[in-house]
Amino acid sequence: MRRIATVSLTAGSLVLGMAAHAVPARAEEAADASSSRVKPLAKGSFKTKNGRAKAFRQIEASGSYQVTHDKITVKFKVRDKKRDGWTPAVQFAALEAWDGEGTGLYFPLAKNLRNGRGAPEPNQSATIEGPPINNTVEPPRGSTRPVCRSCSTVKPKPKPRPKKGPADGRYTFKFKESFSSKYTEYLAVREVLLRKKGKKYQYKVGPTTIVYAAAEGPHFAIDPAQNARAAGPDGVSVRRSTVRDGRYREAVRAGLAENARRAVPKGWTHFTNKKLPGQLGGSTETWGYFTGYRNDSGGTNARLTLRLRDNKADRRYAGTVVAFTNADGSVADQWTLSNLQDLKGRWTSRVVHSTFSDHLLYQSCVGLYDEVDGKVVFVPTTCGEPQLLY
Repeated sequence: MRRIATVSLTAGSLVLGMAAHAVPARAEEAADASSSRVKPLAKGSFKTKNGRAKAFRQIEASGSYQVTHDKITVKFKVRDKKRDGWTPAVQFAALEAWDGEGTGLYFPLAKNLRNGRGAPEPNQSATIEGPPINNTVEPPRGSTRPVCRSCSTVKPKPKPRPKKGPADGRYTFKFKESFSSKYTEYLAVREVLLRKKGKKYQYKVGPTTIVYAAAEGPHFAIDPAQNARAAGPDGVSVRRSTVRDGRYREAVRAGLAENARRAVPKGWTHFTNKKLPGQLGGSTETWGYFTGYRNDSGGTNARLTLRLRDNKADRRYAGTVVAFTNADGSVADQWTLSNLQDLKGRWTSRVVHSTFSDHLLYQSCVGLYDEVDGKVVFVPTTCGEPQLLY
């Protein structure tokens, strides 16, 4: 049985009494578990909402979706109830934190070309570029979202315009293709009215519908079957301990002198990375929001929703150390949260609560995994300075 030495916390880093080494063999074996054998996290069906225009009541988009730890997959169809010059089209967006992937406008092609329209040709569909579905996930009321340094939006690749026109008439068309994305936190859809005038396309978009939204932390970005001994039910490696050695006292004093925060703010407050040491080099990103809430005895507890992102596949794992402390920082409820895989560009999140509500500090870290008492745990090797949030 292997053990690691006690971790001592300083203002700028975590000093380890061990040599850095790779993930244990048993941990690697656990990480090889195929996600295809894991049951889907969620699945269901959807139907789009009608827009304001009367023509929207003549079309409909529907289908089914399935969410796994690796991707979200959508199978879909459209229905046209009337030949009125408009063709039903559908558009999707998959989102994860600030990241997202959108699609163009999917629509069936006509079997003949009379007036550029006709009955649908079986299995013949096309995609053209349309207006993107913007990020529809709003932050809590009264707060603003911090700026993300490394986020991206995957835009649909342009395709040549189809020679055939869009189908119009009474039909239900099931698309042979499906939409799939690695972003698995939100799925949005909207129906679109489409028609072709000469060589140009015209369209009207309907309202956006959120088809699927992952539970507010835990977010199932990482497969817990890959390392069941280390992960909680959400696939995030978690260690919790009570710290009584006063390691956070100086950070609390320095933070209070800098921003004079002395109580948990009312309502939700966002935060993001600050003062990261050069060694991290943008390898990880942390953001979240926190608030206080009244407990059953009339006191105040603290709540934190935390997100971690690994920005580099560099054999180092992204993690964050969170500490809820008492008034002088002498006692802390410390949480160490981390991603279980070195996955570039993937978020995962966790909600944590604490009865210590006087102060909240966090550190963004990178580290390795080690085995302690038969469990694989995250060991920070380099961290940013402790940041006092309140």
